[in-house]
Amino acid sequence: MQLRIMSPAAARVDFKVPPAPRLDTLEGKTIGLYDNMTGGAGVAVDRVAEHIPRRYSNVKFESYGGPRRDGRPSLSRGVHIDEAEAAIIANEVDAMVGAAAH
Repeated sequence: MQLRIMSPAAARVDFKVPPAPRLDTLEGKTIGLYDNMTGGAGVAVDRVAEHIPRRYSNVKFESYGGPRRDGRPSLSRGVHIDEAEAAIIANEVDAMVGAAAH
């Protein structure tokens, strides 16, 4: 008898994405908040939106995730931001905070 052990892990994909340049300040900026609709993600982005204005003035927030935007994809656990939607969002915000909780 022969025993074959297999790993359920996906094959590793190595690629590097350079981080976006830091903003000098968040003052007067528009921050995108992405909630991927997993447990706790909404709490995380709501907390960010609560704390940032305490330190920076004139900050606006745009929310992404769930059925929140007419004519745009309903982002969820199964439907994430694709390249086309990312390009649209990049023109709407100065920075993005994403939460993928579990």
